[in-house]
Amino acid sequence: MNLSNITVLGLLAAGMWVRAADPVEVSVVHPVRGDVTRFAALPGTLRANQQVTLQARVAGFVNSISVDRGDRVTAGQGVAELEVPELIADRVRLRAEVAVAEAEARRIEAARQKAPDLVTPQSLDTARGRLEITRAELEKIETLLRYAKVTAPFSGRVTARFVDAGAFLPAGAAGGASSIVTLADTSVLRAQVPVPEAEAVWIRTGLPVRVTVEGIPDVFEARVSRNSGALDESTRTLWVEADLPNPSDRLRPGMYATVRIGLERHTNTWTIPTEAVVMEKAAGFVFRVEQGVSRKTAVKLGFQDGAVTEVLGGVGEGASIIAVGKTAPADGVAVRTKEAR
Repeated sequence: MNLSNITVLGLLAAGMWVRAADPVEVSVVHPVRGDVTRFAALPGTLRANQQVTLQARVAGFVNSISVDRGDRVTAGQGVAELEVPELIADRVRLRAEVAVAEAEARRIEAARQKAPDLVTPQSLDTARGRLEITRAELEKIETLLRYAKVTAPFSGRVTARFVDAGAFLPAGAAGGASSIVTLADTSVLRAQVPVPEAEAVWIRTGLPVRVTVEGIPDVFEARVSRNSGALDESTRTLWVEADLPNPSDRLRPGMYATVRIGLERHTNTWTIPTEAVVMEKAAGFVFRVEQGVSRKTAVKLGFQDGAVTEVLGGVGEGASIIAVGKTAPADGVAVRTKEAR
């Protein structure tokens, strides 16, 4: 027995005979016809559908304020009440002046009916005019007194409160000196995003929108609701908004959002799962199976729509492509295939 035979017998006896590597089991997919949309991912911000800072229309002291930060209010609900003694005094005075003017107008009218030669038409017109002026001044005071009770113009949540009971508020002062509370309607939020000039040409109402925010794993689906119609000359961007229903208040105004807008759509095109594509710098590759062996193949890619990617060339109909997953197989490795679920 020669030395080589002895070596083989020794390895067999020791259980150390090395066999050729077994084929690697891989999942495969095939190109299919489908629709794919090109999405542009842009940074955006969530804003309240409506937001207003309620201010004092008349000067006065805050008699009471019935809401605080975070409270929900309904349209028409009282928010604060101001004490305006000067206006109340003016109303009393003007009511008396209206009564006097009415009496004077009636007296002159009755006198003219009895003696039209003694009472001129001008006297009657002057009395009637004075009555109308006094009534108008009284109506103005009545209107201003209604502003002493501040009410919510729409349903929403109080996001800021600026005063407490007893504070003096000037009438509609600049700089926020007359501010009472800020009210925001959060039942619907506006995802606002500036779209660059190169992509603005594709924007139109109804385009699909996908919104994600940090801390919430869900993707919120919407449509382009409106756009500004003109680019901002300083930034060369088009202001675009998408309305997001927010019944459970999971989303909050002011959140930073990633907004993906579906700009272009290709229909009835060849697609493969995105997980089957391997990117190396700017080039795309797939691993297809040929006669039980993996082959790295360059492909020409089109649009990518999240889970699927458009393939414009490099693989044909019926090709078996390895679903790479987390690790790509090596080129030329023997594989055993199974259909991906």
